[in-house]
Amino acid sequence: MSRWHPKHITLGHRLLVALGVVSVLFWAAIAALTTRDNIKEINALYDTHLAYTSKAFLHLMDPDDDELQSSPTLLSALEVARLLDLSPNLPPGSQLAVPTQPEHVAPASTPEPTPSAMDQRKREFNQRLRYQLWRDNGQLLFRTDNAPAMHMATQPGFSDTQDAQGQGWRNYFVTDASHKVHMIVSEPHSFRQHLTRSLIISAATPLALGLPVLFLLLWFSVKRGLVPLAQLSTEIAIRKPDNLTPIDADKVPDEVRPIVTALNDLLTRMAHTLDNERQFTDDAAHQLRTPLAAIQAQLYTARHTPAGDVHQLALEQMQASVSRGIRLVNQLLTLARLDPKQAPPQLESVSLNAVAEAVCAELATLALQRQQTLELLAPAQVRPIEGNADLLAMLISNLLDNAIHYTPEGGQISLSLTQTPTEVSLCVLDNGPGIAAEQRSKVLERFYRVEAQHQPGTGLGLAICQRIAEIHHTTLQLSDHPAGSGLCVTVAFALQPTLPTAS
Repeated sequence: MSRWHPKHITLGHRLLVALGVVSVLFWAAIAALTTRDNIKEINALYDTHLAYTSKAFLHLMDPDDDELQSSPTLLSALEVARLLDLSPNLPPGSQLAVPTQPEHVAPASTPEPTPSAMDQRKREFNQRLRYQLWRDNGQLLFRTDNAPAMHMATQPGFSDTQDAQGQGWRNYFVTDASHKVHMIVSEPHSFRQHLTRSLIISAATPLALGLPVLFLLLWFSVKRGLVPLAQLSTEIAIRKPDNLTPIDADKVPDEVRPIVTALNDLLTRMAHTLDNERQFTDDAAHQLRTPLAAIQAQLYTARHTPAGDVHQLALEQMQASVSRGIRLVNQLLTLARLDPKQAPPQLESVSLNAVAEAVCAELATLALQRQQTLELLAPAQVRPIEGNADLLAMLISNLLDNAIHYTPEGGQISLSLTQTPTEVSLCVLDNGPGIAAEQRSKVLERFYRVEAQHQPGTGLGLAICQRIAEIHHTTLQLSDHPAGSGLCVTVAFALQPTLPTAS
């Protein structure tokens, strides 16, 4: 059985979890804020009710009544409530003494409740409110049967206390200065706590019941929203390996379009790379066919002839064919590396003097073997150019190598560097057969060779030089030798402008 790993979490799962967590937190915050505000409103409402009840009771009571003077009167909380329910029907400013029979206070049209209903309502009111009426001198004039005989509160206004059983109470203390009495109404904390729990349950119930529906809707929405990604994945999965055509970016969402664009760029680069490889393979197969066939024929001659001049000639020709094949492969690899579709090499400050001196020293032996004169003409100080030293060395080496091979024995070859304020020109001169004007553009193409040419070659040397020149933002210029027959190859490299120095 495979073990679960975090990498198996899909984008849809991540979105579903993130949206679910955010939704739950949002709902919980809304429920908490709503419950907090409702609790504040309930406390304010019931505090107002306590104040109204105490003031209404003071309005109804007659502290000068003889019965209140003789002994404290006890009423149930239900009887007090029934008495207070009549207060809106009393004339303004009137007072009413507490009757000995509370039922006489009830409206005649109100039916008498049954004993069981009376007991239930009495218990409810006994658990909710209790009352005390005190003289300023400390005489208790009135209290409900659930109120203690001692002060429930000692300071005017609202206060919170605990009774002997540890139950909390909310009190309101109001004073009647004209009658020199004060009224205390008290309500248990448990009543408001019960309401608070009810509010919390009421707020949490829709959240608990709606969460499954919410997650189902989120799952459906996320799955529906990721359909384009699934279609894109399917389109990529069913593609054949040779299908590198770009994907239509207009059919994908805007959020995915940068990924598709980057993927299309990658497919384009891969297509170019495969084209380069096919081109290299075709070129190599085409160009290597001739030297390999020659090697095979020369090997056959060497094996079937006795040792002698013919045998030695076959071995020499075989060696030349192998060298030509090696040179061809190296040039093909160079062209593949210099292909315009590949990343260009890094350019830096390069001294053409140093590169030219190194290449001339390397090819001097080959020129001496052909009894040729190879000279370097350059000023002592040539400003550096921006280029690649290895590629510039290859450019100069190919130009000089061509000049050496196509210049007859005893000929002259020169490499000159000239400098102007804006450029440095490299010129290779030889007194060989030269190249006709109508063929100069063609010799820069791959595998093209001048007709009636007897020197061995592959037709890639000048093509490589032209590509190196393009990398350095210039080109080869072919012209006739200024002094007569021969070829002049010029490459002009632009110089970076110099800033004037402050005097």
